[in-house]
Amino acid sequence: MSAGWSETPDRDKIRTLSKLLLSAFLLVAVALIFWGVLRAASILARDDNPRLAEAELRIQRGSIVDRNAKVLAENRGTPERQVRSYPSANVGPAVGYYSFIHGTAGAEGGFDALLRGEPTAFWPAYVEQTLHLSQAGHDVQLALDVDLQETAVSLLGDQQGAVLLLEMPQDGSDRAWIRVMASHPGYDPNLLDEQFDELGADERAPLLNRVAQGQYQPGLLLQPLILAKSVEQGLIQLDDPVVDADRAVSVNGTVTRCASQPREQATWADVLRHRCPGPMQTLADQLGVGGLDEAFAAFGLDRDPLLEIDATTAPDDPLGDPLQAGIGQDNLSITPLKIGLAMASLAGNGRQPQPQVAEAVQDEEGNWQAWSLESDIGRATTAGAARAIRRALPQADGIYEFSPLVISGPGGSTNAWYVGIGKGETADYVVVVVLEGSDQEALAQDVGRGTISLVEKFS
Repeated sequence: MSAGWSETPDRDKIRTLSKLLLSAFLLVAVALIFWGVLRAASILARDDNPRLAEAELRIQRGSIVDRNAKVLAENRGTPERQVRSYPSANVGPAVGYYSFIHGTAGAEGGFDALLRGEPTAFWPAYVEQTLHLSQAGHDVQLALDVDLQETAVSLLGDQQGAVLLLEMPQDGSDRAWIRVMASHPGYDPNLLDEQFDELGADERAPLLNRVAQGQYQPGLLLQPLILAKSVEQGLIQLDDPVVDADRAVSVNGTVTRCASQPREQATWADVLRHRCPGPMQTLADQLGVGGLDEAFAAFGLDRDPLLEIDATTAPDDPLGDPLQAGIGQDNLSITPLKIGLAMASLAGNGRQPQPQVAEAVQDEEGNWQAWSLESDIGRATTAGAARAIRRALPQADGIYEFSPLVISGPGGSTNAWYVGIGKGETADYVVVVVLEGSDQEALAQDVGRGTISLVEKFS
């Protein structure tokens, strides 16, 4: 009796213990499923996950090369710690930078997924993650010409400003390859991590891409565009007479006249050649705010262009005073890229081209594939109006030129601009130069002519 009586409690204890152990194993299994499967992605993505940092440092990022296959950015270091290297320190805005700490900019940011080799299909990503394989990225070829870029930077010297060079092939493709995108002051991407705080605090904004994001008062840079739309709409002909072309105009208390003295019996072509503001106000009054808005929109000045790198700008307030807007002194601001694309439409048949930073990218097999941005860019003006305005511009060595000084701040401070259009045998070229806080029109001309003259001879 006693043996049978003591056996029952032992069985109960064993059953209870078994249930507890089973419950514990079940809880562990649920936890493993929850943390190892359901929450795995979020855990891996946490900033404090050391495996994430280790994996990032092992990524074999693809190289960036220029149009002639010269290396602009490449990876060096050991398999466990890859380091980004930039052979040229003068390619900042277009190439940008890659930093484990500070992120990406320029083409490094625009093509980040491709350069990193992010898997686009499930199974390759699963195998790579399961086997802890290092990612290997693909190469990118930019339209940039590093030799021309370094020439432009050298010509800028210590002058704060920017240089843009566009090449538009005469093949009907409506493409504008960005051959030069220079911004000064700039930065050395090799030293970005060490100097980032200093660069960010610098009032001269060395991290700013002045070509794509620097916003400036346009002034008489708008003159060829407004005249082109006026010719297109039949408001004027360039050989029509203009009364009192050299009359004075006041801009923020500063009185301005024609940049050079026009002949007594001046025409609209003379107004353009001598950069006269007075008649532009008369024309702007005819167009009104609505007409000016339409003209600026036709040339793409009211929106940021589609581009592989960041070209975002702050929106402008609506136009208020047509008389001031007609001489580029109202609320509208422009970037060198925007004015370059607008002038490119005058270089060709009146259509505004699509700008492109890149020419080709590597596919999964390592083969080069042509790169193309597709956008619905319309006609800025008619071919006839574009040709008439272009031919009315002053010429030097076969280059159609326009180089106004633009009042840009209190006290009559100015920015010196130069826009040149060169028509070669197989392509058209547009160069844009802005020198901030400068009244040196001749220096802006030297920088622009020096940059474009290296491309080909113009007739």
